[in-house]
Amino acid sequence: MINEWRTSSFSSNGASCVEVLEADGATYLRDTKENGEGAVLHLDAQAWSAFLDEVARDVPSANGAVEVTTPDARADGGRAVLEHSSGAVLHFRDDEWVAFRRGVLAGEFGAPRA
Repeated sequence: MINEWRTSSFSSNGASCVEVLEADGATYLRDTKENGEGAVLHLDAQAWSAFLDEVARDVPSANGAVEVTTPDARADGGRAVLEHSSGAVLHFRDDEWVAFRRGVLAGEFGAPRA
């Protein structure tokens, strides 16, 4: 089990990225731009697995835990991730999301790797 926040190796500087923490049998997401003071989203193991699959396939969310906007819905081409249970939202620029997705595709956060 990893107990520290980490980003994709494809993230350029670590200061503007999707950050992931695996702890207590769950996975948490936050935005490094918030300096640890913003929203933190919680996904159980099943939702995390579904989320990774959706990110890898670049398809709309249907995992029931979080919803990811499509690029067309944001003027900057980035993504927003909404946690249904809390209403918390994270906003990622396109470059941040692309780096995260590349990490997902490379298997850095579990599953994918095809």
